[in-house]
Amino acid sequence: MKAVEKMNDDKGIKKVSVVMCEDYERTRVERSVRRAIDLLGGIGAFVSPGQKVLVKFNLLQGAAPEKCVTTHPEVVYAVAKVLKEHGCDVLLGDSPGSGIPYTEANLRKAYAASGFDRVARELGVRLNYDVGYHDVPAPDSKTMKQFPIINPVLDCDTVVVVSKVKTHASLFISAATKNIFGVIPGLEKPSYHVRLQDPYSFAQMLLDLNDVVKPRLQIVDAVFGMEGDGPFAGDPRKIGAILASGDHNAIDVVVCRLIAVEPVQSPIIAAAIERGYLQEDLSDVSVIGDNLDRLIVRDFKRPATYKTSQDIRRDPSNPFAKIFALASEYVLRPVIHEDLCVTCLKCVQSCPVKTISVVDNKPVIDYTKCIRCYCCHEMCDSKAISLEHNEVAGHELARLTGT
Repeated sequence: MKAVEKMNDDKGIKKVSVVMCEDYERTRVERSVRRAIDLLGGIGAFVSPGQKVLVKFNLLQGAAPEKCVTTHPEVVYAVAKVLKEHGCDVLLGDSPGSGIPYTEANLRKAYAASGFDRVARELGVRLNYDVGYHDVPAPDSKTMKQFPIINPVLDCDTVVVVSKVKTHASLFISAATKNIFGVIPGLEKPSYHVRLQDPYSFAQMLLDLNDVVKPRLQIVDAVFGMEGDGPFAGDPRKIGAILASGDHNAIDVVVCRLIAVEPVQSPIIAAAIERGYLQEDLSDVSVIGDNLDRLIVRDFKRPATYKTSQDIRRDPSNPFAKIFALASEYVLRPVIHEDLCVTCLKCVQSCPVKTISVVDNKPVIDYTKCIRCYCCHEMCDSKAISLEHNEVAGHELARLTGT
């Protein structure tokens, strides 16, 4: 994998192109993708003919495109076609989400369900089935000193990320920066949730991982996004745009604006500002192309966790320790609904701290060990897990605080 620098202008301005796209009709998507890239100087500003390029989409787990769980295959088709016509050797791939073994069988199943196998056949490009990975040193990382990274990333000259706009239970948004977590093989992912339980720390890790992989170009599928309790259990919502940039931080700022989220409320953007990757007032992010204000979805539904404090203090010497402890208990927790549960046990497999056991053939959560990472909620495709407050703790918290 060859190192490349982020594409900024001479004044450090990070350009993000925004192009309207009404639906996923192939000709319309391709036209919008091409224009978004051309506004940034064309595909030649990012890759060269003959380069081996991994198009890394958002897979999570196999799901029909209309569910908005994955990047839409028509957007992947358009990006891959542009790269192929430029003379690049194109490879498509990703690693599924937490708790899903990174095997060829699981990749084939997920690719088929999401429509990526069809894209590969129609374009005559390859899908990745290599399930190997290697530890890559990260000496400058603030969180990890090495990362296990899937082979296609390491075997390619560069990576083009094609992500999906979705809400996220702990990070609030999932788009370009978060998408890079897919280069960590499936069963390796849960350990990161154990080690980095605070969303801000997890966001710092994502920045480190992006610094290691150094994606060359970012394309964001914002034709339809996922609102509500994403990144899996939310609902599709039309936005009507394709975004492009050479900078994952900048494009995520614009994603926040598109769905009417103040960017600094995202742990990812806050961490990027703290590192100096973005200016505090975000004045180094420039939007070009179509009018952003006309595309903003001002009532985009937030995840249930959006108003929950993600910075609960647990210092026992603090005079408000009891209140903080109760507040921690009041934080939204996953609740399994037996009437909807199909006993697939993906929640058991995805839990990084193994706090979900099977009792009488049904999964049961031990809340004394639950770290509120919401991996079980993320991976439940029957929508049998909701995020709810502990009302007993809530009533006691209200009593102590007089609210």
